[in-house]
Amino acid sequence: MAWFRMLLLWGACLGAAGGRAQTPAAPGPRPVPARALRSLSPADTSFAELEFLRSEIGGARVVFLGEPTHGEGNVLAAKARLVAFLQQRMGFTTLGMESGFFELHKAQQGIAAGKSVAKNLRSSVFPVWTATQEFQAVGPLLGPDGLRVMGFDPQLSGDYSDDLADDLEDFLEPEKGTAAVNYELLGDVVDYMAAHYAFPPTQKPAEFEAVLAQADRLLRKAAGAPAASRRTEAAFWQQCLRSLGALARDYAAHDPGAKTAATFVAADSNPRDAQMADNLLWYLRQHPAEKVICWGALPHFANRVEVLGSDELRAYQPMGRAVKAALGPNQVYILGTLAGGGTHGLVGTAGVPVPPPAAGTLEAELLEKEGPLSFVSLKHDAPGLQLTTYAFDYQPLAGPWSEVVDGFLFFRSVAPPHLAAPDSAAGALIAAAADTAAAVVAARAAPPGSRNPAAGRGGALVRAGAAAPDVSGVRTVHGQVLDARSRAGVPYASVVVPGQGKGTTANAQGRFALALPGPTPLQVSSLGYATAVVQSPRGNEELTVQLTPSAYALDEVRVPTAPPDPVAIMQDVIKNIPANYEQQDYATEVYAHRRISNFDTLRYEAETVGRLRVPAGYRHFTGGFLGAGNGVDYQPQQRHVLAQRGAPISRIALYSRVQGDYVSAADPVRTSPLFEARRLRRFTLKLDSVCGQGPETVYLLSFAAKKADHRSTGSYLMGVYQGRLLVRQRDHAVLRYEALWQLDTAAFNSAARKNRGRESLRDRLFAQVFTADRTTHVVDYARGPNGRYYARRSVGQTQSAGRVLGKGPFYYQSLSELFFKPLLDAGASPPPAAKTKGPPVAVPEVPYRPEFWDAYPRPGGALATPATRP
Repeated sequence: MAWFRMLLLWGACLGAAGGRAQTPAAPGPRPVPARALRSLSPADTSFAELEFLRSEIGGARVVFLGEPTHGEGNVLAAKARLVAFLQQRMGFTTLGMESGFFELHKAQQGIAAGKSVAKNLRSSVFPVWTATQEFQAVGPLLGPDGLRVMGFDPQLSGDYSDDLADDLEDFLEPEKGTAAVNYELLGDVVDYMAAHYAFPPTQKPAEFEAVLAQADRLLRKAAGAPAASRRTEAAFWQQCLRSLGALARDYAAHDPGAKTAATFVAADSNPRDAQMADNLLWYLRQHPAEKVICWGALPHFANRVEVLGSDELRAYQPMGRAVKAALGPNQVYILGTLAGGGTHGLVGTAGVPVPPPAAGTLEAELLEKEGPLSFVSLKHDAPGLQLTTYAFDYQPLAGPWSEVVDGFLFFRSVAPPHLAAPDSAAGALIAAAADTAAAVVAARAAPPGSRNPAAGRGGALVRAGAAAPDVSGVRTVHGQVLDARSRAGVPYASVVVPGQGKGTTANAQGRFALALPGPTPLQVSSLGYATAVVQSPRGNEELTVQLTPSAYALDEVRVPTAPPDPVAIMQDVIKNIPANYEQQDYATEVYAHRRISNFDTLRYEAETVGRLRVPAGYRHFTGGFLGAGNGVDYQPQQRHVLAQRGAPISRIALYSRVQGDYVSAADPVRTSPLFEARRLRRFTLKLDSVCGQGPETVYLLSFAAKKADHRSTGSYLMGVYQGRLLVRQRDHAVLRYEALWQLDTAAFNSAARKNRGRESLRDRLFAQVFTADRTTHVVDYARGPNGRYYARRSVGQTQSAGRVLGKGPFYYQSLSELFFKPLLDAGASPPPAAKTKGPPVAVPEVPYRPEFWDAYPRPGGALATPATRP
């Protein structure tokens, strides 16, 4: 049962739990009564035909609404309708989601304060729901005058997980001894578990437990505070840390990332189910007046699954059983769903067929009745009756199902969920998430129907370049690039004609050869050195270029005797971002020039013109949690391939190239945690100078992440993040940003070797090891016609050396230069991706149009066709 096991394996973000297929049992001795239903559409404003549920559910305090695979859109819509009924007709007050305990607590705080319900749900609930059109009907039911929300899953499920360590530190700040808590280690572990659903291999579980114990001692003091609000919040944090500890122990002991559909068994989910039950029961104790609707996967909500005759399920202990045992059988009602046909699968896809039910099964019996929907009460009409259903994973399981669930909703046909509209959820980004390396791997590895938001918007097919123009008079210039201090050759330095894109890459000894039409300015650069601009010789003499080791090259500056506080300057920068930078949707034309070489061979060079639309509130260049954040929309319109040699270069091979290479990462004022007020304490800031720039006074600040983790970089597995800012004093606008990013090669290589040969998602993602991987990113900002600043030019250079496991070495160098020109109209949001049958449809390639490029005014000047290396 590959689908069923993967549901349990990935939890709420990828599915639910169940057991192995069984041979259908003989039909029951009598038919099961079924009540026909007209509709369960959320748009239906009448609850008349649902009134029978008042007696069916009775005085239950908890109602579990289960779904078989997270892949049925009309089931989600029906659940939204039932939530409305339970709230408005039966007095239920809380919606509990199979999503993060911490994240939904934070979301509830935001919703209670009157902030956007949709934004808070997107930041806390797994995208498997929030990215669907059907789930949007839940939003209007929540709010200060509606349902509360809570999460019972110990797993980390949204962008709010980034704030966990910071929020705890803020809460404990008044307590004496808070400085002894290692919040950095706590944050590192939380970040890794949120990203990888595993315990970080570089950390020791015992050390993490010690940090939790330190924090708990302070929380016990806070729990005795005079203020009731502080006591209540302390109680939440105590439970949150218990939940985190259980999650860490589970990941350390079982490592879900190392499991496959063949090796995962239902009992592997027992620790998670136990903690989900504990979190829900804690909430019920803390809020004795609350009545809770639980939304999630049916196998987790089930009661006595051991009666279903499956050897695997006999060892499984779902949360539903624990909750029912704790509260009593009449305090909990479990509702499952059945389907007689249709398809199920990924949001926005056609899905895979629901297997036709065998004769004698409950689904086959219900298909003989008329109507699209019906309800079956096992609790009242079929107690102890032997039945065979496909309620778990569309596999037949036989037994007294009344001991497993209390009732079933039957759907004659089901279909996959639809993508949410871009303005109401993460639908637009779902279609674009395949642009990230992790999403590309996941899309290949995941079976049909598993939870993967990527919709297959891969890169365009690349045409061969046009014939080279006449370059008569061109001669070959030979040279060598040397380290100015050691006089050693600088390996694989970049040698280009400024503004033209014409160039080459030096070999391992720093030697190069480049065809040029006469004395020409050359720009020579390599990571870790100041860029040099030299003139090529007139004669045949060899050109020697010396590079000075330096991370950055800036103008001479002067330092005042009483310099301002750099932290105060950055606080003013952040405070003025809403006034200095566009806050609404906006669009720009983008000219991009990219070169990629491997060792001393130019592998790919191309220029592209496209349209970039950036939505209001865009913050995550990686797409946020599981790629479900509010993302940019980039549409390439023209492409000119100047060189292409060998097989296409894998994006995964260039792990950190996202910095400065893609349009989504080109504006660090929007995307870097450096520009978030609460993240400033994660950086060391220094004022290098105050200097004049014409009539203006500017500050030159240097920054360095104290620890290059997810909270300080917005990315994972970074080892270094540091750089400089040029800030205008008058309005505290950033005029220039320079940064150096460096991969934590030890952590990456450890993960690669650990997962080698396991045929899992992480085995495919960590397919190489690095000796070095670093990127420089430089951004120049300019004031636009509307008076607001925008990223005018973004340049990223990457050096990435190592080897693909089981294959050969690589030494990639890439240059990506992006120019932006604001457009007057942002245009409408892109529509959700349409459903497709079969494999994903490739994005149409952008043809080469010589007439366009002949007339196009390139921002960097005319682009020459690169000469072939001699």
